[in-house]
Amino acid sequence: MYSLQEQEVSPLTTPFLLTEIVESFERTLEGQGLFAALQYLNSTTEHRFTGIYRFEPDWVRSIVLFDRGNPHLHAGKDVLLRESYCRLTAETAGPYRIENAQSDRRLVGHAARDSVLSYCAVHLLDPEDRSWGTLCHFDFVPRPITDEMMQVLEAVRPAVQRALAIDLR
Repeated sequence: MYSLQEQEVSPLTTPFLLTEIVESFERTLEGQGLFAALQYLNSTTEHRFTGIYRFEPDWVRSIVLFDRGNPHLHAGKDVLLRESYCRLTAETAGPYRIENAQSDRRLVGHAARDSVLSYCAVHLLDPEDRSWGTLCHFDFVPRPITDEMMQVLEAVRPAVQRALAIDLR
């Protein structure tokens, strides 16, 4: 398995590595399922958590979560929509990143500002292109978020969306 921390090159400047990550993610997803694929995706970052969250009225529901600190856990806690960073991802309709919530002016007064300090996500859509949820990495400590990390999330997003569309039928 590839880990971006162990590589001297970045997927942004080396399309081959990005292709390898996406192919490995897709093979893992097909052969072992969504949880194992998130575990693999988590290995490409320093963040403790990698998850998929679904928007529901007033809530963001944890669908699948990989927690590096508790690898037997398969789902996290649901979060009130108004208190989630996932809501911010949906509002921008694109990628969203927070390296250090406590020093991020966009988050003054946000409920998660003092607990979830690092977050990056891409917006997930259902087969009709409606807002569905997020694919995200997050942590309780500040973490740098590179363009390469965001590129990986964007690159695996279509496979996640296809898998979720199949699982929800």
